Amino acid sequence: MHDLKVSDEAALSAEAVWAVIGDFSGVRKWAPALEAESTEVTPKGKVRTLTMPGGRTVQELLTDEGPWHYTYTLDRPDMNAYFSTVSVVPGDSSSCRIEYVLKFDPKDASTLEATTEQLTKFCRGNIKAMKRALGLEPART
Repeated sequence: MHDLKVSDEAALSAEAVWAVIGDFSGVRKWAPALEAESTEVTPKGKVRTLTMPGGRTVQELLTDEGPWHYTYTLDRPDMNAYFSTVSVVPGDSSSCRIEYVLKFDPKDASTLEATTEQLTKFCRGNIKAMKRALGLEPART
């Protein structure tokens, strides 16, 4: 399994940040480009279905959650395994760190470098979107 971690500081309390990014069933609070989002409890656990721009859907299974994090997995045809963790690391009363951690195992080991680069961009983009939703990044123009 390969690990990838992207993080950024946020000049808000952990509570304020988690209120926006910490709801597994409320990802549209910070990812408004999604067309739709729904969550259901299944025999496997809590599953959210995200409808991407263009109508493609992705189903993500919640595998772990705690006071400042949640982890989910999804089936990807290019991966043997894929886990993503969104978390907030509290700092003082007016700061924290947002972290996006991926654990992944590509089916084709020769794609590791390109996959890591792609996933790093994905994580950075998500953190920027989170910070925009928190008013810490300028809105897209």
